[in-house]
Amino acid sequence: MPTPKTTRKKTAYQRNGIFATIVLAVMVMILVSGYVFRTNRFMYERCFEELSESTEQAQEKIETNFRNDRVSLRMLSKVIAEQESLYNLNVKSFLTIYDVNSLISNVAVLTPDNVALLVNGRQIDTTGMIDYDEEITHGEHISGLQPALDNPDSKVIRSYVPIRKSGKNIGLLYAEMSPSNIARAWKPTIYDGKATFSIIDRTNGDIIVNNWNESIENIFLSESSELEVAIMNGKAGFQEIKSNIAQDTIYISYMPMELEKWEILVAVTKDTVFELAESMYLLQRPLLIGEAILFLIYFLWIMHSTRHSIIETEHHANVDVLTGLQNRNRYEALCCQLKTEGLACIYVDANGLHEINNSKGHLAGDQMLRFIADTLKVSFGETETFRIGGDEFVVFQHGKTKEELEKTLENVHEDIQKNDYHISAGLCMGNESETVRDVIKTAEVRMYEAKKKYYESIGKEVRNHISSHEEATT
Repeated sequence: MPTPKTTRKKTAYQRNGIFATIVLAVMVMILVSGYVFRTNRFMYERCFEELSESTEQAQEKIETNFRNDRVSLRMLSKVIAEQESLYNLNVKSFLTIYDVNSLISNVAVLTPDNVALLVNGRQIDTTGMIDYDEEITHGEHISGLQPALDNPDSKVIRSYVPIRKSGKNIGLLYAEMSPSNIARAWKPTIYDGKATFSIIDRTNGDIIVNNWNESIENIFLSESSELEVAIMNGKAGFQEIKSNIAQDTIYISYMPMELEKWEILVAVTKDTVFELAESMYLLQRPLLIGEAILFLIYFLWIMHSTRHSIIETEHHANVDVLTGLQNRNRYEALCCQLKTEGLACIYVDANGLHEINNSKGHLAGDQMLRFIADTLKVSFGETETFRIGGDEFVVFQHGKTKEELEKTLENVHEDIQKNDYHISAGLCMGNESETVRDVIKTAEVRMYEAKKKYYESIGKEVRNHISSHEEATT
């Protein structure tokens, strides 16, 4: 039975083991959380840098392309202005030599009477689609989305340059560009081409080139008022918005264009940004699982080590080192729990230990004590056999008769005497009217009576001996 001191040690071992395990678990969690946070932060900063750089590149390339086209249109407009009439056949020939490329889908002349002279020779009335008077007021400019002449449901962008003769405007030369062609030509290559780009007209919020989300035609109808304000004011920046339409968080970089009142916008979803991080997490999952297994092994080792330490400590606290019997700590703890009904107590004292120590040395005395202890252990069992003092032993027995115990005790005397050692023993049978201490005391008194007889039989006096039990209880 563990003593209070042993219990405290056991609790301390358990508490220290649990504390060490919790500290380790917290440290692992902090390290993992720190790694995840740092990785996410790195991916976010990388996204900002790549989107900003891609936005700048797209702005520069698109504006350079528009400027080059405008230079070509200016040159062509001067050639056309030298002709007698816009309807001159040479005008058609000049239009055919214009560099129609992947961006420019068509080139034509718009007359003051709203007639478009196409490169294929066709003449189309633009009433309700293009208004010459409106467009000429803007001079050189790039329009917003306008109806395509051959398919009014389709939208195109037109770059206009006035045709001037003798200081007067006689027509408009324009090149048509399809928004979808622009979107394909300038699609960002970052994030494996999963990023999108758009061009917004700051004056009305229309998304002129929409490679972002075709369900949104006007940025003023988007889900971020902060983004709307920034675009209207021609600001450059970076935002993170939650899109219910895309069902994802979107990172957006935006920048004003110098050529027109346009804003260029490059966007990418959060899932795309952290796709690499997710791949890294997947690759590291076996490592994390391995760490978890190692942690579990460590935890089990801690528990085993703690349990072993508790058992070892309990053993040292409750077992007599010399004899291997249970010591006084265990004896005191057991006395608090025993009941006297059916209980018998045998109090044993080694005779002549002092004389052997003085004459033969303490090693001989220790050998005597070990022999007596082993004899008691064999005869009565080791469960309730105790060495409670230097030469004193106590044995508890349950459910045995007085005759049985006297016979066993007689055999013990004979075995010990065969080795030229002697003991004195007192036996007391307990009953319900007595306490355990009373039973032990009676057995001790009887042991001293036997001891007195032993010393009288060999012609010596009993040494002045105070009971260890009396010392403990006084």
